[in-house]
Amino acid sequence: MDLTNSNLPSFDLTGKRVLLRVDFNIPIRDDEILNDERMVRALPTIEYLLEHAKSLRIITHRGRPQESGKIQPEFSVKPIAKRLSQLLDIAIPIANSLEDLDQAAKIIMLENIRFFNGEKNNSEELAKQLGKSSDIYIMDAFGTAHRKQASTFAVIDSVPEAGVGFLVEDELKALKKILVNPEKPLIGIIGGSKISTKINVIDSLTSHVDKLIIGGALANTCYLAMGKNIGKSLFEEEYLDVAKKLTENNKIVLPENVVVLDTSNDSVLEKHIDSVENHEAICDVGRKSLEYFQKHIASAKTVFWNGPLGKFEDARFSEGTSEVARLMSQSNAYSIIGGGETITSFANINLMNSVNYASTAGGAFLEYIENKSLPCIDKIIKKNDG
Repeated sequence: MDLTNSNLPSFDLTGKRVLLRVDFNIPIRDDEILNDERMVRALPTIEYLLEHAKSLRIITHRGRPQESGKIQPEFSVKPIAKRLSQLLDIAIPIANSLEDLDQAAKIIMLENIRFFNGEKNNSEELAKQLGKSSDIYIMDAFGTAHRKQASTFAVIDSVPEAGVGFLVEDELKALKKILVNPEKPLIGIIGGSKISTKINVIDSLTSHVDKLIIGGALANTCYLAMGKNIGKSLFEEEYLDVAKKLTENNKIVLPENVVVLDTSNDSVLEKHIDSVENHEAICDVGRKSLEYFQKHIASAKTVFWNGPLGKFEDARFSEGTSEVARLMSQSNAYSIIGGGETITSFANINLMNSVNYASTAGGAFLEYIENKSLPCIDKIIKKNDG
């Protein structure tokens, strides 16, 4: 993706009203921000726009509320605006309606964009309402750049100018290190619960990587496709044929030792995959497999990871994910992690500073690796390149 005509320095922002789309869909409990990494990463763009533009209007989503046109307090952006105010050391008023965006304030944050009818179905009407009070639209929500929605896609046609922020630019530069002449060996690690959401990227990655480690419930579907007993483990039956083909690729690495939950007495055991019994559920990677993974990670020149390798939110099954984070932190390879759960696993053991790049995205991270493009960013580039 050539951002030469689409990055922030390309635009004269003098006297311009800017509409900025960010991804501040972050963990919040009891109105307290639990992790503000995505907000901190967007600060360079926000500060640049505050310095150079006439006014700034910020849009984000939070959670999955109903598109009812009504404010749902449990999904309000108020805690986000409060934290951003602290980070910038300025007051940030909230617009409860699209009409409120026309206030004279230098900076305003719109209430959760998913409260408004038409956001998810890419409504041109909503996009026009968003764009009418702006001269330029800046996309800095890399985590949503794969979604064709009103505030990420249709709005691009509703403003005179459109570009991308510094965060998007940084994300693309980092991901190119995986896709464009990466230093080899290139080792990929893919985890998570659903093979259905990652099958295309896994297939695409096998042409790039030297080895691809698969963990989490993704691996369970592969085990079952190989004819192994996975007991009561999570899997996706409709993807067994696809999983079988994956397991025949010699670049795919599956854990042979696993940690299981014995559902009959709630005990935790570590065993070989061939020894799993009907009443057991695979919940993590075993220590012997982690030792095997270490050899691959230690030999890598480039390594990337997306998705947990077990049910890491349960302390009994968090070791696999935590240990792989430690192995990556000890590696001399160029390292990239992506996805909220992966970043959380690094943050939980204070290893965020040990990776070369932490992508703020999950789905967009994978889609870019798969397709080498993202629809919202492509649309902006096309608008500027004619």
